[in-house]
Amino acid sequence: MGKKTWASLSNSPESLVNELIKKISLPRPIALFLAARNVQPEEVDRFIKPSLNRLSDPYRFPGIEKAAERIWLAIRNRELILIHGDYDTDGITATALLAHILRDNGAEVFTFLPHRFDDGYGFTPETLHKAIESASQECKLLITVDCGTNSVEAVEEANNIGIDVVITDHHEPGPEIPEAIAVINPKMHDSLKDLQVLSGAGAAFKLCHAFLKFGRENNFGGFTTELSDILDLVALGTIADIVPLLGENRILVKHGLKILRKQLRPGVRALFEMAKVKPKLKASDITYKLAPRINAAGRLGDANTALELLDAENIVNAYRYAEMLEKYNVERQEKEQEIYQQAREQIEQKIDVNNFYSIVVAGENWHQGVIGIVASRLARDYNRPVIVLTIQNGEAHGSGRSMADLNLVEALSSAKDLLTRFGGHPMAVGLGLPSDKIDVFYRRLEDHISHQLSRADLIEHQNYDGIVEFRELDEEFFNYLELLSPFGHSNTQPVFRINQLETVRKNGIGKKHCRGILRDRHNEIMDFIAFNRPVDSFPRNDFDIIAIPQMNEYGYERKPQLQIVDFQPSY
Repeated sequence: MGKKTWASLSNSPESLVNELIKKISLPRPIALFLAARNVQPEEVDRFIKPSLNRLSDPYRFPGIEKAAERIWLAIRNRELILIHGDYDTDGITATALLAHILRDNGAEVFTFLPHRFDDGYGFTPETLHKAIESASQECKLLITVDCGTNSVEAVEEANNIGIDVVITDHHEPGPEIPEAIAVINPKMHDSLKDLQVLSGAGAAFKLCHAFLKFGRENNFGGFTTELSDILDLVALGTIADIVPLLGENRILVKHGLKILRKQLRPGVRALFEMAKVKPKLKASDITYKLAPRINAAGRLGDANTALELLDAENIVNAYRYAEMLEKYNVERQEKEQEIYQQAREQIEQKIDVNNFYSIVVAGENWHQGVIGIVASRLARDYNRPVIVLTIQNGEAHGSGRSMADLNLVEALSSAKDLLTRFGGHPMAVGLGLPSDKIDVFYRRLEDHISHQLSRADLIEHQNYDGIVEFRELDEEFFNYLELLSPFGHSNTQPVFRINQLETVRKNGIGKKHCRGILRDRHNEIMDFIAFNRPVDSFPRNDFDIIAIPQMNEYGYERKPQLQIVDFQPSY
């Protein structure tokens, strides 16, 4: 520790902190947290109490009423509705929640998830025909979830064979929009800027909301369906897709976590037990425990295993599918670690990281299902955009992860003439190219990125919300702390700097970790825990820390402690 540049997020004027303290009577650390996120006094109540009543009208989406009307027509005419999903957690949960709402209102539904390796990503003419052939009867209406915005050819093919298409998605639109009944994607409309953080599951939820609203208004049905019943699936998809937990996402996830904790679905209960998740589920449990197991199905096997888990009607079937996901996940971890080590060796041998703004690595027959995770790990390790490619039969297929504010989709556009395909989010992309073009692709990508980032962007920063004292982290602060959750992307846990400390006691936890007691300059004390810091490496006197305040719960005992993130000598 001590090698990162510390940076305060408290760029807001001190007047905002004081205003939050005086007008709302907030503890100072809470005011620092909110000010760092530019939450104004009039917005505090909405932030702390994200009510379902504050969800916006789904009819704001252009074309969504027409889509709802077409779905109700399909139900009245007993037409099969085909839902075309995606093979990651966001796509799987979006498929499950839409199918649940439609079936609950009498729809005949068939779900199709493409195979990562056999079908590739997205809604294509090939997956259209594969889905039709798999369906139990003729289909006249197809709804996509978490894909389809750029599926111009697939929608045209569907129209030609008499199938109406409704698209729900959240990916960046291209220059041409498909001729669907409706394309429900907030990124297509400037008027929906507040909803452009939605996940694929969030966009599908909006269609469900509009569907029920339209049905009730026109006396078609939907009167007994509780929209809140699917918020657990929305929360899973939203957190797994690492979209900002702000705005409507914050509302959906806050209430979705409450439903997840009840474990009403047999599949959720089995997944909790298999992943050893405690009943008091946190958003981070989805990120690190639940989502990787759901994703593992699509990465190494058949994504339908995860969908069957979420749809399971009894615990026996649920445990069977959960055990299958567990096996996939163990295999995923093994393959991931193997490729990660090979990639690290390649970087150390071939790339002068100190003089490069990006990293591109490639290996023969690296498992395509895990290279995205490897790219994420390498991007964290080196604080640079990373592309990981697997070479198979002369073709390179890859995944990329970005950092800072670099838009990786735009970066790939600078070399689009070399690519056979590319797309995704600013922070995460997929791509393909001939393997003999990798070197020239890397040079082109590096040239573009070196003009977008500065050397300062490559220095790893440790951000904190402000400077506090031990005595400010009192009972009132911890009562507010729970209200600030859920924590995740764009709403990280409160992290504070505390200066001029000394260690009263420290003990090792195994060989890698340390815990003990700290004392500040006012003679106040507080427990601490430091992961990946052996006891001998932890300082004794005159040091500053950056730490996450948390309530350590053991049995019936609750005690405040600090999770040390970084430390450095006091100056």
